[in-house]
Amino acid sequence: MKKTIKEYIQKFPKRRVVHFEGFCANCEHPVNGRYCSNCGQSVIDFHRPFFSVLSESLGDALSLDNKFLHTIVPLFIRPGYLTKEFMKGKRARYTPPFRLYLFLTFFAFLLLSHNHKPETDSEKNLTFKNDEGKEVQFLSYFDKILDEDLIEDDSLGMDSLTKDVDQENKIAVFNTDIDSVSEVDAIPSPINVMSGGENINKELKNLVNMWRLNPTLMIDNAFKKLSQTLLVILPVFALFLALFYIRRKHYLLEHLLISLNFHSFIFVIVILSELLIMTKLSLVQGLVFYLYLLIPIQLFLALKFYYQQSWLKTLVKFFMLSFVYNILLAAGILYSLISLIIE
Repeated sequence: MKKTIKEYIQKFPKRRVVHFEGFCANCEHPVNGRYCSNCGQSVIDFHRPFFSVLSESLGDALSLDNKFLHTIVPLFIRPGYLTKEFMKGKRARYTPPFRLYLFLTFFAFLLLSHNHKPETDSEKNLTFKNDEGKEVQFLSYFDKILDEDLIEDDSLGMDSLTKDVDQENKIAVFNTDIDSVSEVDAIPSPINVMSGGENINKELKNLVNMWRLNPTLMIDNAFKKLSQTLLVILPVFALFLALFYIRRKHYLLEHLLISLNFHSFIFVIVILSELLIMTKLSLVQGLVFYLYLLIPIQLFLALKFYYQQSWLKTLVKFFMLSFVYNILLAAGILYSLISLIIE
């Protein structure tokens, strides 16, 4: 089986090997190879036909890097192994951890944006069915709420909505007396959105209009914000790893590598699940849920095999770290949504 895979890989386009002997065009230093040993510039000559350059670039893009294959397999089936190899100095065989993370992040969010962009009118209007089987347009209901501007001068309305809650630090307050959002025909209760004492209903109204105008763009912006937030969550989670294993005397870089590889594994799962969704086969799509169950298993095994503690200690720390990570992730998602309103 392994021999068959290698024979199949060899059929992929190969990157052309360039060897140059002469002087660097940038610093005039003697060069013997593909790159200048003094300034690092490539010796590739672009004084040739455009289609020659284009075909070579496509060949580079389509070539299958052995480093990626050597990295992705242990990332998936050997938790903690890549971090051990990196700390042992065995790095040439594998794709650099941060480069792998960036590639998987880009590909995962590209698939998410493609698979979950609203295309039908019901998706654009956020239409769903209530318990009675009636179609409810949540976006229209929310729009009607924002059109009401009765809170600012109506103290009675303020009292009925706030329920004695301090308004100065609230972002949004809804009337909780409504039984369900499905009551679209009822008179919508007003919403008062406060930010430092300023009413930002107009900003929310603009946000609704932006969704109606181009929901795909808004989803792309939300994913962009989330990807930026994950870049912050990644080192923060590494700091919690360092705190939980402070007596093990590991370097901070080791915890950061564990966090990097764990997040890379998450994006591998996201990519696989989105590819399954793209097949549009009901039998295959049923596997998506089970794929995501591999994420906590991966974290638990990475903690066990890298930090080498007992199963019981690892299990306790796993639950505590999972709780911390879920809070970080929820805060990141919330920040991504709020940033769309503030901007």
